[in-house]
Amino acid sequence: APKCGTTAMHGYLATHPGIAMSSRKEPGYWSPDLDRRDPVRDRTAYLALWDGAPEDALRGEATANYLRSAVAVPAILAERPDARFVVMLRDPVDMVVSFHAELVKTYHEDVSDLERAWRLQDVRRQGRRIPVECADPRLLDYARVCATGDQLERLCAIVPEQQRLVVLFDDLKRDTRSVYLQVLAFLRLEDDGRRDFAPANVRATLRSPAAARVHRSLPRRLGPLYEPARVVAARAGISPSRLINRANVRRGPSAPLEPRFREELAQVFAPQVDKLESLLGCDLSHWR
Repeated sequence: APKCGTTAMHGYLATHPGIAMSSRKEPGYWSPDLDRRDPVRDRTAYLALWDGAPEDALRGEATANYLRSAVAVPAILAERPDARFVVMLRDPVDMVVSFHAELVKTYHEDVSDLERAWRLQDVRRQGRRIPVECADPRLLDYARVCATGDQLERLCAIVPEQQRLVVLFDDLKRDTRSVYLQVLAFLRLEDDGRRDFAPANVRATLRSPAAARVHRSLPRRLGPLYEPARVVAARAGISPSRLINRANVRRGPSAPLEPRFREELAQVFAPQVDKLESLLGCDLSHWR
């Protein structure tokens, strides 16, 4: 699921000699039912993500929306009945907080206050108040995106138990190496001795959402002038987009939720946590 440590795990596995992770994370090939920016839809282009990979290495990739997709897991199993799935999950409330911040940073969301964005869900399900730059309005349906109990239940119904492993973000943070070894054992691979587990995808917020929206809309605002300007900048070795993004991003934790609103979210997601407890056979009461 998104914002549950998939970027870090992709990076850790990519350096293991027995694994060939795709050269691009999140290609989205198996989830055509969910829109995303620049997905890989062509089969030849998808297979090319493993060009040069050792013949005997496991092929792997990480697209977080496969868990939410209605078609991804069945399609993967139809292609490879022996496929193995590592599912990464976290407290749905924390997931909402992090996912909303990511959408703001990537321009899909234009409401920087999470509680206001949460209150807009019903309106947005009707197709109103959708940001111009949002690739898929369903991303703004936070309650459904983070309904990981329902999503895991759907996966467990069709993926044999020996072909699935669920990793909790709490465990990944507390003892990364132990979780890494657990994943390697699941994949039937030997320990490569890795002990460096640098964090990835540290939470970031925009200094100015308004400036970000203006920047994001430049291609539309400039029309036919945009592409020539971008080419000239690239030839000069300049990336205005990268410079602007870097200047407008502040890394670090976001402000804590109001206790009242956090309690509301915990109640909304309590049935999802109940379902996860049942599926995983573990105590997640601390998520409530």
